[in-house]
Amino acid sequence: MNMKASRNVFEEVAALGVLRPLDVELGYCMAEMGGDHAALMALATAAASLAVSQGHSCLPLDQVEAVLAESLSAHASLPALPDAATWRQVLSGCPWVSQSTGEAAADHAAPLVLDAQGRLYLGRYFHYERQVAQALRQRLTSSAPVEAGTQHELFGSAGLPPQAKAWRQALAAFFTLGGEQPDWQAIAALTGLASPLTVITGGPGTGKTTTVLWMLAALLADARAQGQLLPRIRLAAPTGKAAARLSESLRARVAGLTLDPAVREALPVSASTLHRLLGVRRGSTRFRHHAGYPLDVDVVVVDEVSMVDLPLMAKLLDALPDGARLVLLGDRDQLASVEAGNVLAAICAAAGEGGVSPARAALLREVTGATVTADTNASAFADAVVELRHSHRFNAEGGLGRLAAMIRAGDADACLHALAHEPLAGVAVDRAAAMHPAQALVRDHTAFFAALGRMHDPAQALQQALQLRVLTALRGGPSGASTLNAAFEHALRREAGVAASEPWYAGRLLLVTENDYGTELFNGDIGIVLPDDGGHLLAWFPDDAGGVRSLPLQALPAHESAYAMTIHKSQGSEFDEAVIVLPTDEARVLGRELLYTAVTRARERVRLIATDSSLRRAIERSTRRFSGLADALLG
Repeated sequence: MNMKASRNVFEEVAALGVLRPLDVELGYCMAEMGGDHAALMALATAAASLAVSQGHSCLPLDQVEAVLAESLSAHASLPALPDAATWRQVLSGCPWVSQSTGEAAADHAAPLVLDAQGRLYLGRYFHYERQVAQALRQRLTSSAPVEAGTQHELFGSAGLPPQAKAWRQALAAFFTLGGEQPDWQAIAALTGLASPLTVITGGPGTGKTTTVLWMLAALLADARAQGQLLPRIRLAAPTGKAAARLSESLRARVAGLTLDPAVREALPVSASTLHRLLGVRRGSTRFRHHAGYPLDVDVVVVDEVSMVDLPLMAKLLDALPDGARLVLLGDRDQLASVEAGNVLAAICAAAGEGGVSPARAALLREVTGATVTADTNASAFADAVVELRHSHRFNAEGGLGRLAAMIRAGDADACLHALAHEPLAGVAVDRAAAMHPAQALVRDHTAFFAALGRMHDPAQALQQALQLRVLTALRGGPSGASTLNAAFEHALRREAGVAASEPWYAGRLLLVTENDYGTELFNGDIGIVLPDDGGHLLAWFPDDAGGVRSLPLQALPAHESAYAMTIHKSQGSEFDEAVIVLPTDEARVLGRELLYTAVTRARERVRLIATDSSLRRAIERSTRRFSGLADALLG
């Protein structure tokens, strides 16, 4: 494209409805400063903004057309766009674009940043990436609270750390050490004792929560045995729902452990949202805790890290005090955060797929008896990331386990063949219902949801509701959550004898859709409407102590019904049965990460309401997240 003779390609693209109003406004702002290439500068800025809305933290210059096409209607086409070399030439000549290379850092005041790999950033997302990368690298090169020197000194020329024997004694209370095969849970727990940063990843039921509980108990027991102050531990998750599930899981597991009373007392069993942990300030996007006023904590454990976006991770790392341990738990094959970034995937990518450092291999052999592949070229992150491989919830040869594995591998042929010709225990496919999902769902599941309204104990009703949930790929359309919820609401009002205009009735499941710090309800929290002892309808939600609390209906923040939820909203939840509805038409949101996340919400059964073609589209497509974080982590 001749740049000087180019049409106003920005306005041509904007006219297609591809860009959001915010993208367009940012583009016009840059056009005023864009000089000879105002239209191209405007389009580059708008496309970088659009990329963030799609979950990317940056825009590779060779992917501009792909990002714009994500929002393009089926019958429209984009005008001819510059190639990557032309984009780089235009951007490099603009004073409002900071150049970042290995030798030069980006200008913090620049609205756009172009890195050496041809990735264009909105300035603040570039700095978020570098902030996260720098903080995580520093953690791996700094000493852990119980260590006398740096990681390099301890696990390099100085040999095994002096704490190795004490760590073995602490872990022996929870693990059978010295087996022929590596016990990855024991290895993960030891990593938590030995490293300031630990990342435990694995699929559903692989024991991430149990492992971290044993790790924390061993950490407390070791501190007590050494006569040290017991570490202060905080647990967090990105949503209220995920925090509640983590709390419930920990309480159940702690109850079955034989522990020193002091250790039991110090073990945390209540998790908060990350926003609560960091301290929300009304009317501000900043948190109360930051580098100048860090958290008063020695260990922070964050569950469901795949849901944590890049800006929130940057703010968490900023608020951690020097010397504090950070333990991250998550499934790297699940959907990434709704907002920009895919931090867990980037850390796992930086760890690589090889072995650990020779020094870490020696420590693992000494403490756990496990022989793990040593690699002299392993990155520092290889020693920090542990993947749990054995699912205690899904038998690898069972129906749900096999289905999840085939989806994860992207093997659509094997999956469709198995669904058509093999018995997959706990898995059913309803192809006919895919054409009219609302009608089929109301017919089959109204009785289950209606029974919730006849229960007298809100805690039991909320527990009962976890037996079944409808999960959808989309919010709107014939198979979307809004449509399906409306169908259930109509049927349930009729069942309860409530007028069609009345929004409230006993048994209505609620999903909170915004953070509200006055009521301490947060986006993703699930509640139920039931009468109190006086017959007055109230909204009931789980509380931090494992019980329930009530709220007047008039005080509820923004909410919707929760009979059907988008798969994104279901992250951090588990249900006995998941009914998964996929659209019959093409939908760009469909991908194997979406379907894998939906399937792994189920403990026992999955019902797929989908056609073979929609299943194939979902399994064969992988969701991409453009990011430079993995490269930045490796320096």
